[in-house]
Amino acid sequence: MQHLVNSSGPDLKNVGNYIFNSEGKRIRPTLFLMAAYRPNKESESLVDAAVALELLHTASLLHDDVIDQALIRRGKDAVHARWGNMISVLTGDFLLSQAFELLVAYRNWQLMDVVVDIVNNMAKGEVEQAFASPETEQLEEKYFLWIGKKSAAFFAGCCQAGCLMAGGNLAEQQLWFDYGYNLGITFQLIDDYLDYKGTDQITGKPLYGDLINGVLTLPLIRAMDSATGNGVLKNYLQSDPAERRVGAEEMAKLVLNSDGPDYTLQKAKNHAQLSAALIEKLNLANAEQKSIAVGLSSDLLMRSK
Repeated sequence: MQHLVNSSGPDLKNVGNYIFNSEGKRIRPTLFLMAAYRPNKESESLVDAAVALELLHTASLLHDDVIDQALIRRGKDAVHARWGNMISVLTGDFLLSQAFELLVAYRNWQLMDVVVDIVNNMAKGEVEQAFASPETEQLEEKYFLWIGKKSAAFFAGCCQAGCLMAGGNLAEQQLWFDYGYNLGITFQLIDDYLDYKGTDQITGKPLYGDLINGVLTLPLIRAMDSATGNGVLKNYLQSDPAERRVGAEEMAKLVLNSDGPDYTLQKAKNHAQLSAALIEKLNLANAEQKSIAVGLSSDLLMRSK
């Protein structure tokens, strides 16, 4: 990533260094490389694919921050807050183009199929969630469909792509996909839980951002199902965005006083257990690789503490 930034011209280099010097978790390339690793097999050639997956993720964040007008990302000013919406969107487009340039170089259509599915699902999940309203029926069920597409499918695709590049058969790829999918659901549930129960230090962004932006996450959906929060929260979500910012703390108390956060955390634990249960079936090369796979499930849950 640093090499790409350094060779992209002075303006993009400036923005790129600002982005990639942040404390990103790099979970997606980690999953890809973990699934792709085989002892005594050259893996240097896979680094470009891992970089491409992280570039895709970063591009989506740059675009998301413009849509949400989120001012903080990873503990510092979001790119659009520092350089404006145009630079943020165009930088995201550039990173997207660089990702596909790296991927196309492999001349592997199966790999491209997996990555196109990741991008397609991510876009569909975001659009479906954006079009939803407090009046949408079966909100909890649809919420899991949204995060399955926009978050879990990305984790799953990284795992599947890694297994594919290591020569894994379809059955092995499906196991890796399922492991990554449940890990991705866990990740998003914890992320949505932390919007209410986290701190700026943990999340790298202010609390209640999703609430202010009217994003229907599981803690909020559960709170709306309660007798206390139903009408009040629905009215709040249908109000003007500027008014939502003023009343956010009061509405957050309704969510925090409901079973929404605890319910969300329990769902995250359930999916973490599902991902952990698959580890014994994965074609892991050694104890170190297995330890990393186990650690990812527990580390995601540790963020909630």
